[in-house]
Amino acid sequence: MKPHAPASSATKTKRSTKAAPSTRKPRAAAKSAPVPAPGQRDDMVREAAYYYYEARGCVDGHELEDWLRAESDIERAFGSVDSTEPARH
Repeated sequence: MKPHAPASSATKTKRSTKAAPSTRKPRAAAKSAPVPAPGQRDDMVREAAYYYYEARGCVDGHELEDWLRAESDIERAFGSVDSTEPARH
């Protein structure tokens, strides 16, 4: 009597390693994100700047760079805010 090959190996099929093209349509961009109040915006910038400081390993000397990068990111995400409040640093 001949030994049988396991059933699982007999039914295996090769799978393509290529990903199938997506058939989903891209989402429409949101009309606009809610604009944070000036005080909230400053808090968001401060938090983002601190995140960049931590991501760099808490190396001092890049405060202005971190702050400007954070401001740019927040403006890109929420749009520019005309603030009558002076900036709190």
